Amino acid sequence: MQHDGRFTMRGFTLLELMVAMTLSVVTVGAAGSIYIVQQRQYSKQRMLHAAWHNLWGGLQVMEKEIRKIGYDPEDSRAFGITDVRRYDLVNVKELSLLGQPVLFYTCDVDENGGLDLRNKGHNREHPKFRISDVHGNGRVCLTWDNGSGRRPLADHIQAMGFAFALDRDGDGCLDAAAGTDHVIWAVDSDNDNLLDANIDTNTDGILDERDDTNRDGKIDWADGGKMEQPAELGSIRVVRVWLLARTEKMLVGHVDRHRHVIGDRVYKPAQDGYARLVVSSTIVCRNL
Repeated sequence: MQHDGRFTMRGFTLLELMVAMTLSVVTVGAAGSIYIVQQRQYSKQRMLHAAWHNLWGGLQVMEKEIRKIGYDPEDSRAFGITDVRRYDLVNVKELSLLGQPVLFYTCDVDENGGLDLRNKGHNREHPKFRISDVHGNGRVCLTWDNGSGRRPLADHIQAMGFAFALDRDGDGCLDAAAGTDHVIWAVDSDNDNLLDANIDTNTDGILDERDDTNRDGKIDWADGGKMEQPAELGSIRVVRVWLLARTEKMLVGHVDRHRHVIGDRVYKPAQDGYARLVVSSTIVCRNL
């Protein structure tokens, strides 16, 4: 301040110091909160990106290999899909309606016109896709066995589903539900390796949770999807596949509100802090 032509300096009052300190604390606190939120968002996006990359990587392998099902250059008609039943995730040779479906198939890799015998359960002409708890520790992954043992394709896979479009009369056209143009998407609902239920139960051409009319988590006979005559696996022409995965770690503050349709199963929100992602693909088996 100026006094008698001279400037004099004075210090801050206690009140001014307290106000300044309070503003500083608020500013630093706000900056810290923004940083924490940004870090959480970054971590969440990183884990979601990793989960998507994991899922799509596994699906791309499945798409490529499923197109090869039934490869038969000698036209021997000895190759195709051989097993679509559900198996236990740990005891992988044990059938279980509570387990996950598999896709076992054959193709003429050596082009000799005949299906080679299995070699201790592993053979290049008897590949298979399945998900399993390989080590019995709850860590479930998608695997592909093409003759050299189970090869992990994608980790943290929670469920896999299949549905199949058919040509039972061999006329070159996919079978449709009676009175509609909507394709029948068939599954094996009782684990006998025959396709006996159309999971498009309301025949609207869309596979979603509305097809589970009794809301029991399964799309089956009880929802009106029973087929008059079960179909053999040899009538399959198109495969539809679903994969459900979760993030590697829980996401802070994440709440799962989605119901996921995976083949003939409907999965409710898990509410466990993990984010879940679904990919699906419809694959024409050009050799069937």
